[in-house]
Amino acid sequence: MPATIVGSGDVAFGIADSQTGLIVQSFTHAASSDAVELKNKSGDTTAVAFRNKRVTYTVEGAFTTFSGTVGTDIASSLAGEETFSLSGKIILNEVTRTRSADNFEQVSFTAVLYDGIS
Repeated sequence: MPATIVGSGDVAFGIADSQTGLIVQSFTHAASSDAVELKNKSGDTTAVAFRNKRVTYTVEGAFTTFSGTVGTDIASSLAGEETFSLSGKIILNEVTRTRSADNFEQVSFTAVLYDGIS
């Protein structure tokens, strides 16, 4: 049952998107790039170039049937991804599966959208 939200404004509560193979507990996406600074003779920054733009996705949840393979394109199976106006391939970089005696089996994965890679 969805939460009852009291108040106004354009707010969201909970996780709207389901991922295949796990019950999602958290989902983050962050845009970043590498900055290359040009310094003048006084050491002051006079120009900045941004390169290697990317979006990193981290998803954590309870394992059901997740079967991602590191190094594969998962763009078609990653629900709710925010691209921050970048385009390219979303590659699965890391998968961690955790089992313990006092918790549900967990899985987490990190994927990266590499801008411009087709």
